[in-house]
Amino acid sequence: MSDVLILDVAHGNCAIVQNAGVVAVIDAPVGSAILDTLDQLSIAHVEHALISHSDADHLSGILALLTSSAVTVGNLYLNPDADKDSTAWRDLLAAVRVASRNNAMRTVPSLNVSVPGTLKVGDISLTVVSPSEALALSGVGGRSPDGKPNSANTLSAVIKVERTPDVGVLLSGDLDATGLDDVVASGAKLTASALVYPHHGGLPGSGKPAEFVQGLLKLVAPAQVYVSNGRNKHANPRAEVVEAILDHGCGLACTQLAKACGDSATATHLEKWPAAGRDAQHSCAGTISLTLGKAGAVRDPAIEAAFREFVTNHVPRAMCARTKH
Repeated sequence: MSDVLILDVAHGNCAIVQNAGVVAVIDAPVGSAILDTLDQLSIAHVEHALISHSDADHLSGILALLTSSAVTVGNLYLNPDADKDSTAWRDLLAAVRVASRNNAMRTVPSLNVSVPGTLKVGDISLTVVSPSEALALSGVGGRSPDGKPNSANTLSAVIKVERTPDVGVLLSGDLDATGLDDVVASGAKLTASALVYPHHGGLPGSGKPAEFVQGLLKLVAPAQVYVSNGRNKHANPRAEVVEAILDHGCGLACTQLAKACGDSATATHLEKWPAAGRDAQHSCAGTISLTLGKAGAVRDPAIEAAFREFVTNHVPRAMCARTKH
């Protein structure tokens, strides 16, 4: 069984980590993919649920998980956001109140390098490498230690998932340029063999996209970059982001087929796991399963070969065609 699943949830992020009977879910966008995948895996308990930040495409599906009759959650970790007043955020607060009253779940209003710091999923470590203590204290709506304005993206948690140090998966949430500057200033180590790129391959907020890509990839040094994108949202991944990733020499794969890449008429290459784009043939890599080994975070060779064949022969204008995919 694979250690990490990067779910095709369209525009959003979600990863499931499992080992030795322990399960963690990182981010929960709207849609049925999370619960469907947990059901397919015969998982009835999630020990750790981590929400990187309060934006809907990372948060909106947590309510379905918390209120599910089929799955229980042991611990929920997320950072406060005094600026957030969305329906999804208010619903979450109500669900947390009920869960706390019933002693059904432990809620930790912190997700930074100190608390929880590192969580264990069997012999796999989930280590928060951003935000730093200083950035977390400045809060959403405040100013970073360097005096820059903080958004929810600035406080987005960045999490290393690894069994062997520095050859795991980096889940970067929606890390922005201010957050990346704080990572550099704090000296956090981001090295990983695979990176789930922030912002679904979109723009990083302030700053030049190519410079942001280069700065992030220099810190992570990944062999492979994954983009969790929705075909019909924001034209992601953006061409300038893709070009900068390819210029760095990384492999690149997107969960869904970008409109710039053209249309596809097949989904036979996809893995068996639920994928939001499967029925409409919008999936590209679809849901991605990775095994964490000493050589890195890798896909099954047969699945990887089927994906490469799909991109080569069925994607008319593949943006990732310059790489090994």
